[in-house]
Amino acid sequence: MIRRLRKLFGVLYGYLAVIFLIASLGTIPHLLQMLREPHYPQAYMSPLFAAWGTVLIVLSRLVLAIPAVMAVLFTMAWWTIRTGNPSARRWALASSIAFLSLNVPIYFVTFYLVAHHTNGIPQSLYILNGAIVAVGIAGLVAFWRRDATSQPVATPRARIAGDGTSSTLDTLAGLLAGAGVLAGMFLYQRWGRAHGLYRPHGYAYWIDILFIAFITTSIHELGHALVGLSVGMKLRSFVLGPFHWFIRDGRWNFQFHPAGIISAEGVTGVVPTDPDQSRWSLISMIAAGPLANLLTGLVALAAALAAPGRPYAPAWESLFFFATVSLITFASNLLPIRGERLYSDGARIYQVLKGGPWADLYRSVAIAGATSVTALRPRDYDIEAIHRASVLFKHGLQAVLLRLLASDHYIDLGDFSQARDALADAELVYPDSAAEIPAGLHSIFVYNNAVLRRDAAGTRLWWDRLESKKPTHLGVDYWLARSALLWMEGSRSEALEALAKANDMAQSKPLAGVYEFDRDRVTLLGKAMEEA
Repeated sequence: MIRRLRKLFGVLYGYLAVIFLIASLGTIPHLLQMLREPHYPQAYMSPLFAAWGTVLIVLSRLVLAIPAVMAVLFTMAWWTIRTGNPSARRWALASSIAFLSLNVPIYFVTFYLVAHHTNGIPQSLYILNGAIVAVGIAGLVAFWRRDATSQPVATPRARIAGDGTSSTLDTLAGLLAGAGVLAGMFLYQRWGRAHGLYRPHGYAYWIDILFIAFITTSIHELGHALVGLSVGMKLRSFVLGPFHWFIRDGRWNFQFHPAGIISAEGVTGVVPTDPDQSRWSLISMIAAGPLANLLTGLVALAAALAAPGRPYAPAWESLFFFATVSLITFASNLLPIRGERLYSDGARIYQVLKGGPWADLYRSVAIAGATSVTALRPRDYDIEAIHRASVLFKHGLQAVLLRLLASDHYIDLGDFSQARDALADAELVYPDSAAEIPAGLHSIFVYNNAVLRRDAAGTRLWWDRLESKKPTHLGVDYWLARSALLWMEGSRSEALEALAKANDMAQSKPLAGVYEFDRDRVTLLGKAMEEA
């Protein structure tokens, strides 16, 4: 729980750094002007008034410097947490303490005003300030322990040769994207003031920014999805920030992940219906996301420039910000970079065009995904592509997944000797990848150890690893694994009960390839029990 909280705060500190950087665009110019034109107490003032005047001048300058100082603190906290730097705990605590020092006084002032002067002061402002203070306290809780950041929140993945990316380009792209957004905001705010459209900002401004970021991501992902569907692909998952839609057990499911509220990430899962689909169809689907941002960004920019005197003039700043974020998203997504979890669209296009193991990986994973929405089965996998990709991918989730796909392919063909070899390869690469492997894949190790090897010790080992992952979805794979374990440990009647549960679930699934394979695995385990 604490580790998840630290990971969440690592992202939150990054967003707060951006917010305070944006705020400093308005305060730093005023601060510089005050420094160029210092104001001294007049000679006729008494010493007491002169002293107070000097104090007020200094305080006004300090207040204007606060956004820049907070931006530095939050940037350092985000960076050191992301990289696992030993100083991360100190930066995180310093950021949370500074955040509380800034907002606790505001909270009590707001509380007093709401309690004694209710006219014209919304109570929602008091609630919002309370929530902000709670965030600062939660940051202290997350990083109070001295071992809070002894390891990176997200262990950096080793860069795989030939992916077309570099750490230098990753860093440069991030800096350019941030600088582009800030420069765009600075320019359009100057334009707004020149056209008499400038307006002060409040809390609603930041909510507006988050909403626009969400809309930008939605348009990007819809571009992927619509073009994918137009070239004959099928949609099997769709993620927008905290909203997750996905197909599981043949049905669409929805989950809400609160941590995604502060994330602008999106993921579109589309898979081919034809295993021999042209790579240009895949490239068209990948490129559609950035191009959707480019088109809508240009439209928004044109509308913003024409805003003066129009009925929608009050929305000029929102239009400009939307255009800025959309155009920066378009440009940054076409650069070949690797994010913390996903590759950019530009990197994926490069990998597909280049061919080789990366193209083989995408092909293998795409066909495996298609088995949930088409009649394709594991025996229809391109096993040569899986083997070629396995030569490059020797650690991480991708390495384990490729070898388990090969094992399922051979099981579906009835070639159990080859299936055992693929299982052994998966077990060899597992130790370096254990933290990345989800609970669902562990159930395949359990089942295959029992059916392919009749190995009770191995089955128990993998079951314990499965349980340590705390599985939340108890589907066909889980009950097949449970049945295999009970059978291996001599609890035949309980094994048959678990197998019956797996069979009932499998029979309720639609007529798609992966569910046909599930039904066959139920039969295979039942026959193995009878033969034993």
